Amino acid sequence: MGATVQLLDDTLVDQIAAGEVIERPANLVKELLENAIDAGASSITVSVEDGGRALVRVSDDGIGMSAEDAALCVQRHATSKIATFDDLVTVRTLGFRGEALPSIGAVSRMSITTRRPADVEGTRVLVEGGVVTAISPHGCPPGTTVEVEDLFYNVPARKKFLRARQTETSKIFEVCQKTALIRPQLRLLVFSDGRSARQYLPAKSLAERAYAVFGDVPLEEIRANREGVGLEAVLAPITLARPGPRHLFVYVNQRPIVDRRLARAVAFAYGDRLPPGHYPRGVVSLCLPAEDVDVNAHPQKTEVRFTRAAHLIDLVTRMLAGRLGASPSGEAYWQERLNSQGPSPSPIGHERGSAEEHPRVAEASSEYPIVAPGGLRLIAELRNRYLLCEAHDRLYLLDRACSEQVIRYESLREAAESGPLSPQALLFPDRLELDAGARETLHAHEALLAALGFEWSALGEHAYVIRAIPALVGTTSAREVFVDAMRALRDDVSDPMSAVLGALAHASTTPPGETMDRLRALDIVARLSLDQDAHRRSIITEFALPDQAREGGT
Repeated sequence: MGATVQLLDDTLVDQIAAGEVIERPANLVKELLENAIDAGASSITVSVEDGGRALVRVSDDGIGMSAEDAALCVQRHATSKIATFDDLVTVRTLGFRGEALPSIGAVSRMSITTRRPADVEGTRVLVEGGVVTAISPHGCPPGTTVEVEDLFYNVPARKKFLRARQTETSKIFEVCQKTALIRPQLRLLVFSDGRSARQYLPAKSLAERAYAVFGDVPLEEIRANREGVGLEAVLAPITLARPGPRHLFVYVNQRPIVDRRLARAVAFAYGDRLPPGHYPRGVVSLCLPAEDVDVNAHPQKTEVRFTRAAHLIDLVTRMLAGRLGASPSGEAYWQERLNSQGPSPSPIGHERGSAEEHPRVAEASSEYPIVAPGGLRLIAELRNRYLLCEAHDRLYLLDRACSEQVIRYESLREAAESGPLSPQALLFPDRLELDAGARETLHAHEALLAALGFEWSALGEHAYVIRAIPALVGTTSAREVFVDAMRALRDDVSDPMSAVLGALAHASTTPPGETMDRLRALDIVARLSLDQDAHRRSIITEFALPDQAREGGT
């Protein structure tokens, strides 16, 4: 029997790499914007047609390329930004992998037109499906223009995963906004289907650019520097806080990133003034030594690693808390609280199997005021399973697991009411088959499921592939949560939204670090609405307090 292992051809390798770097037109725009910024551009124009499917054009006034560099830049791992491993661990540019242009060219028809200011003429490179078809002299202004047409024309299976034109266009606008926010001196013009869609004119500061982006909203500017970490933030009032960190833009060394730990640290700095699960609207920009950040952690460069992550999060919380006035006690209050708990408050109980069996009196009863809708206040935690609370003239014994499920439901409901839920893309899409009844349910509630963060597509008459589930659900089986959501829709059609959210709250396997550690016990019971029958199942028992107990007697 002959050998079965073989080397893949270069075109297929590029198409595989493109799947990691370019999932949708917005990723393409992000890569091209980063290249333009690394080239020193002060003005960039982005033009898209049909949500980026038909055309994406990015033009800049950067340093341009020579004919030799233009020919090389479409080859895999060709880059001018790193040369050694030492360069990789201290990356200071946005791009560095040398994958963007060859990945884009592998799944589109791409042209690159470029000229250096000192050159008499420029160069044009044509690439189709990963193959360079022409390199020729070309007249053009200084800078670089990259045109990408017919994205995914040669990988139709991937093209099917693209969403509606409006959705893809919106994703592109989000990428442009993130770029404009952190680069206030940049002139960025965005056109969609031939019409001007966004204009970001040069601004003097991050705050001035934030005012232009967020509109007529009062913003608080914060600048701080501690232990080599610089922080600049522009934050809207807490009255504009929303569930989930979607409107909180976090940057590290001017690189937009997604980091839930940093987002939670920002929210934690507000103390009990910010509702649980809510995040402020605004921008937080961190500047720290390049050697303290590993940017080579994700193909799309949206995630980074820190050499001292816990210390950084602690610093961010301290710097913000000192300016936000989260407590009348000021810095001393936060110093004591952070030293004992860190930016993720202590859990109300330990993980299953803990040796602690004795009730633990909760500090929240004296540390926080009563803010619950029924006057609820935590008194003690019992055997890691129950919460003993008081509310005016009654005592309540709450089931901790049911209370946590209520919290998940309420968080999901508030997030859904404020807009579509953010999807969490699956690293490995999940496949399932649906019978006729399930397919009918899916088609009837397609818009609702999409708005709640599900993404899927048909593979055949009965088979479907799930590509994303709601991000707030946490890590769980995509197939199970999808089926549970449709089962809830089938069983309860009177209120489809509540039915699905209830199924999501039940199916969620959000780890303690995302829920119970994130919320102190008082915050949890504060979110329980005792007037709603659906939530009263968390109450194991309740009984009235004697008059003297209500008056503080013994």
